Amino acid sequence: MGSLVFATPWLLGAALLLPALYLLLRLTPPAPRHVRLPSLRLLGQRDEPPLPASRPPWWLLLLRLGTVALLLVGLAGPTWKPAGTDAAPARLVLVVDNGWIAGAAWPRVRAAALDRLDALRLGGTRVAVVATAAPPGGWSGGRPPDPRFVDVATARATIKALRPWPWPTDRAAVAGTLPDAPTLWIADGVEDAGARALRAALDDATVEVIAPQRAALRLAGRAAGGWAAQAVRPEGAPDAGELGARDSRGAALGRARFGFDGATATVRLALDAGDRGRVARVELDDAGAGAVVLADAAAARPRIALVDGEREGDAAPLESGAFYIRRALEPHAEIAALALEPALRDPANLILLVDTPVPPGAAAAALLDRVRAGAVAVSFAGPRIAENGTTASPVPLRAGARALGGVFSWQAPQRIGGYAADGPLARLPHPPEATVSRQILGRDEGAGVMRWAWLADGTPLVTARREGSGLLVMVHTSAAPGWSALPLTGLFEALLRRLLPLAANPAALDVAADRPLTLERMLDAEGELVPAPIRARIAPADWERAVASPQTPPGLYRAGDVARPLNLGLGPAFAFTPLRLDGMRVAAAADEPVDLGRWLLLAALLLVVADGFIALGLRGALPRVAALLLLAVAPAPVDAAPAQVQFGYVRTGDPARDRISADGLASLSRVMRQRTAVAAGPPQAVDPARDSLGRYPMLYWPVASARPLAPAVNARVRAYLDRGGLILFDFVGDNAGGATARAVLGPLGLPQLAELDDAHVLSRSFYLLRRLPPGTWTEAGTTGDTGRVAGVVIGSADWASAWSERSGVPLARREEAWRFGINVAMYALTGTYKADQVHTRTLLDRIGTDERR
Repeated sequence: MGSLVFATPWLLGAALLLPALYLLLRLTPPAPRHVRLPSLRLLGQRDEPPLPASRPPWWLLLLRLGTVALLLVGLAGPTWKPAGTDAAPARLVLVVDNGWIAGAAWPRVRAAALDRLDALRLGGTRVAVVATAAPPGGWSGGRPPDPRFVDVATARATIKALRPWPWPTDRAAVAGTLPDAPTLWIADGVEDAGARALRAALDDATVEVIAPQRAALRLAGRAAGGWAAQAVRPEGAPDAGELGARDSRGAALGRARFGFDGATATVRLALDAGDRGRVARVELDDAGAGAVVLADAAAARPRIALVDGEREGDAAPLESGAFYIRRALEPHAEIAALALEPALRDPANLILLVDTPVPPGAAAAALLDRVRAGAVAVSFAGPRIAENGTTASPVPLRAGARALGGVFSWQAPQRIGGYAADGPLARLPHPPEATVSRQILGRDEGAGVMRWAWLADGTPLVTARREGSGLLVMVHTSAAPGWSALPLTGLFEALLRRLLPLAANPAALDVAADRPLTLERMLDAEGELVPAPIRARIAPADWERAVASPQTPPGLYRAGDVARPLNLGLGPAFAFTPLRLDGMRVAAAADEPVDLGRWLLLAALLLVVADGFIALGLRGALPRVAALLLLAVAPAPVDAAPAQVQFGYVRTGDPARDRISADGLASLSRVMRQRTAVAAGPPQAVDPARDSLGRYPMLYWPVASARPLAPAVNARVRAYLDRGGLILFDFVGDNAGGATARAVLGPLGLPQLAELDDAHVLSRSFYLLRRLPPGTWTEAGTTGDTGRVAGVVIGSADWASAWSERSGVPLARREEAWRFGINVAMYALTGTYKADQVHTRTLLDRIGTDERR
């Protein structure tokens, strides 16, 4: 049987007064009122006794007493505890797994804990909440605190404040602190090294398993052409996933779908050469710290444009500076051997000029433009630069080379003298065999020139100067062994490797900092970077051995200009091994106590309303009140609501692309509501093969494949265009005027197309656009002079991503995209209306002429 419990039972004592109240109302009704009317004087002195006071019917009196009784019982807080619920223990230990595995399912974990506490709140149980993952910084004293028993309300507050952490649990440490009391373990469902110790410490225990349902990345790293990763999934998780890469602003750089072969999957993510160095994080489509790998820009494999000034046949391979640079950097970078002009057009941000003079002129201007935009140009001296000079040097150079050692020199070859403590070459070794016998000197280093390395006699070996956002660097000796022994030593490779991080961030000169790396932003259990909760530090010597823990949380660490990520690092052996129960009882679903108070109060309220209608009926006033209520609730006539403009987007079948289209059009509609008189509603996904297209003045169509339109779709689209509709075709990442566009749109039989320019009415249909998106096409002869309205606008700018406020697109580009999108939408709604403005000057001239006449 169940049990009925009252939160405030003393209120029930007031029910004892109900019988006395009933007798009082029946025996002493209210006294009659004496009212003297002026008309009574016409009756003379006749004595008319007052009518006896009427008593309420006994059933109405019982109804009112019942209302009071329901109100008293409802306010007493009655709760019904269903039969079958286990008896509440006097004490309970609630163990909760809150490591990174539980982070992806934390709402379910917290709901399970709160449900258990709700089932215990009626029995006076004292609860101790124990979390198996230590907070940031670790437990005080290096061990978990002893459990403290509190009331259920305080335990609920503790569970609500509890949060998951992005590192593994320490079940073994918690096992040594558990008291001798009944225990409920809310487990994350995965077996680990500490699970056995915790099971052994649990005597009278039940377990509730919240199994993981999301995949994780156990390995991820750069590979040829992009990234490679290995994903692992728990039992019951989806059998397919998506791997994506993002830059530091959150903009997507690429995505790759994959399927699991059993519990694991290997996936390769191809990226453009210009995007590989911009990757800040690689992540699965599932959230969580285990599904995110932060990228290390310092460890990136950058692309290098190598320009060799030596003409073919000038030097044997072992005497060529380019040969030694290749041998040193090929394991660490992608090298493209190019001539100077192609190198300036290449996406590589690090340009190595091997004895390549850059004379003043167009090539020098183009090189300086690349450097000012963020590139790094490193020149190695040699006979040609000694003879001709170069504009790519940070300092003006003296003509000729300085000889050290030899028949006509008083000085011996010089060893390395030192390195700038705040430069990228700091603390490199000084091997005695690394000597320089020839170098080029500068005339005057001047302000802004940095000396990163020098010889023992104080003359420069490596100098640099900032130029805009980039750097000009000069190595004052040759990369070939004819001028120095440096290319024959390990110092040459170490020096070049120190220059590689500058390709990703030319401002990061302190890449050799020996200061401890300090946590700047932590990767939380949901996979997001948040402010660091503690001041965690890792010494440079310990970095390679550092693992994610409460003392060293995963996230971004910084020392000067050096920023390094520390990831969760699951390792190649990790698997979601199901938790072994070993005879532990599995917790049954807790029956939620039923709160009867709210229902009793509602019943009392309904009885009050019924009593009011009965009183009105006894007085004969019910018809009048009913008429007044009907007049009050009668709907007033309203004008018909104006039809709402709604834009559509064509469903591609790719959930990610459709989500981008919906977000982008929703943002565009919101901006139109704010800036124009068009009240655009939420966008609608359409299937041109089945859905009606006529209600949408504009359709956004992201083209997902190069297949021509099906005949049925072609006919429906052609009819939509003939009725005045407009379609914005977006060949995302492709050339809108190329073969793909011709293959897809060929069956439509479109008229001749022309590239959009600022003479078209689209440049002023709402905003006056000085620059339209390049590579955008529309029907020829629709500029506005002829009155013809274009039915298609074709481009490849990925407008939906640019419109969306979730894509991380820079604000300036999003504003340009919004303005163009508003112009296209207004053009679809008004046609060539704004083209009439081209005649304004002619009309004004004519008016002025008539007035003069």
